This record gives sequence, structure tokens and C-alpha cells, in this order.
Amino acid sequence: MLKLFNSFSLSKEDFIPFEKNLAKIFICGPTVYDYTHLGHARIFLTYDLLSRCLNDQGMKTDVLVNLTDINQNVFHKAKENSTTYKDVAKFYTSAFADDLQSLGIQSVNRLAYVSDYVSDIEKQVKKLMEKGVAYMAHGNVYLDVSKVKNYGKISQQTRAQLNLHRLDIGPGKKNPEDVMLWNCTEDFDFSWKSEFGTGIPWWHMQDTAVAFENFGTSYDVHGGARELLYPHHEAHLAQYQLLSDSDAPVKAWVHVGLVFSGGEKMSKSLGNVVWVKDLIKKYDSDLIRLYIFSKHYRDDMDFSEKDLLAKKPLLELVRLTGTRVSDTTDEHISDMIGDFLHSLGDDLDSPAALAVLERICLEVQNGKHINKIDFNRICTILGIKI
Repeated sequence: MLKLFNSFSLSKEDFIPFEKNLAKIFICGPTVYDYTHLGHARIFLTYDLLSRCLNDQGMKTDVLVNLTDINQNVFHKAKENSTTYKDVAKFYTSAFADDLQSLGIQSVNRLAYVSDYVSDIEKQVKKLMEKGVAYMAHGNVYLDVSKVKNYGKISQQTRAQLNLHRLDIGPGKKNPEDVMLWNCTEDFDFSWKSEFGTGIPWWHMQDTAVAFENFGTSYDVHGGARELLYPHHEAHLAQYQLLSDSDAPVKAWVHVGLVFSGGEKMSKSLGNVVWVKDLIKKYDSDLIRLYIFSKHYRDDMDFSEKDLLAKKPLLELVRLTGTRVSDTTDEHISDMIGDFLHSLGDDLDSPAALAVLERICLEVQNGKHINKIDFNRICTILGIKI
């Protein structure tokens, strides 16, 4: 059985979905105003590996990715280009989809623009206000986190630590750490009418609406980068708990480590990004996969072309082995395949799995046998083309 590290419990847990043989996975997707960089790609490659492992166990996956098009960066780019925010979002969504395809990521079932869910956000904010857990202050709507059970649990913060944060600063807030749900006081040149006033549905509620309207009161995995633990995922969980009337509406919170470049976090603002569209022109997508999987998904990694190229001999060895498959698989090799599957079943330990794969390939080069079905199974799980 697959075990996943749950950020909520800080422990590895057996993955048992709410519905038998169906895993519902929500991934915090990109803000669609620019291209996809390697830090983003690592996230989606990780959940592609997770989906492939679950599929190998006979489980179906429903992977939902939200696309953030209600965002200042999107609005600003639209203004700069004298176009609409929807045109900007459509262009970069197409580029994002092309990058996923180039990397062999086939697990994403649905892409959802948050702008299509504004009426749902309004409905959910109203529900939170009716429950007495949200309030208006000087035109904005906030979530009163003092009324949220276990708030701070997912980011492992005490109430005292949370009180040090100054989120969404504005007059009339009850608590400094209260989360904005709807912003009616800032001018973004784009806005939506609501019963709260003309404004913008805020970031955390956008994701909540997409997940809630597609998956209902519960789903199995919430994924994204580790940097989203606070405040984004903390706020999302609080909102979801209150809307679903459940303390645990999500089975597992699975977070991916950061990608650095030159010792600093890869980000557009720092200008140290490695674009997927450029990387895929220089290197085989399978090589990129092996490179990403050579680090455990929870660990940070510093991008290095030298380290990327260091995986080329393994890729060549795998492809050579693919030409030497047999009609049967030796018992020794079957045991090693079991080790490969066990490694991935232990919180997607891909570095250990790749080490086993290399040993299998070397054994085959030395005369051992693996049949086509078994070898294809290994490569399919990793997403490697033979």
C-alpha cells in the first residue's frame, strides 16, 4: 500500500481514498501571466508520478488544476498589452498545456479558470458570513480565524506565532491574522459586482471554490509547493473545514520542495528562472524526468545542468535494456522489481527507485532476463518512453 507524508500530521500515512479505487487530487496551479519554469514543472512531475503509481495499483485518478487568472499580475499584463485578462490567461494556459505535454505529463484531467467560479465564491463567502465565522470590515470580507478549530496545524504554528503575521492589512480587522475573502477597497481596474460590493474575490477563496465545486465536501490529496503552507493552504483548509462541516475534508496534504537556481529560489521576480520551453529544446524530456526524480520530492534541489547531464548514462542504459527484453523474467529480477515498487510506495522515494532500476538494467546487460511487460511497467510508472 502506498504511504504518503501528510504535512497535516507530519507523518507517513497509508493512502486510503474516500472513494474506493478513485483518488481525487487538487493541485494549486499557475498564475497564468507567464511561462512555466522548472520549479513549476517539478510540482506537476511529482503528482504525475503519484498518479502513475496509483494507476499501477489499479486506482483511477481525477487530477484537478486551478488556473489563477484573477490576479494583479494578469491584470497588469493585460493592461500593458492593451488586451483583456482572459486573452492573457488563454495564451499562457495554452503554453502551460504545451509544456505539460512536452514533459509527458498525462495525469491532469481538468484545468479550471478561477474566474469561472466568481458566483460560487460569492455564494461560499455568504455562507461563511451566515455561519458567523466571516465578517465585513470597511467594505472587505474577512475570515475570523479565531473561530477555526486547529488553525495553524498545517503550518505547525501556535496562536502566538500566527498573531505575529500581518495578513491583508486593513482597518477594522478583528485579528491581524484574519484572512481576506473578498476585497472591495483596492482598485485593480478589473472587478466583479457582488452583494458585498464591487471588488475582487481573494486568492485563498478562489482555490477553495474550484475544489469545492468540483470535488464536493472532500477529496484525497491537496498538492503544491512547500512555500504555500502558510498562509495559502492554512486558509484553504480553514475555509474548507467550515464549508464542509468536517475537521478533515482532505486526506493528505502533500508538499513538494523548492527548486533553486544559483543558490536562490527560482522565481520570476528574481529573474533566475529556467523555462521549460527552453529546457525541452535542449534536453530529452525523459532526461528531465530522471533528473527531477533523482531528488526526493520533499527535498529542495538546486538546478544544475551538470547534474542534469549526469543522468544521461542512466537514460541510455534504460533504453539499451529496452532492446534486450526477453520472454521471461528471472526470479532475482522479479524480486528487484518488487524493491522498485516498494521504494515508490514509501512516500514516492524516487531516488531509491532509480537506484534499483539501474541495478536491474545492469543485471540484464550481464545476462539476466526481464520480459517486455515487466520492463514496460517500470518505464510507464516513471513516464519514460522506450
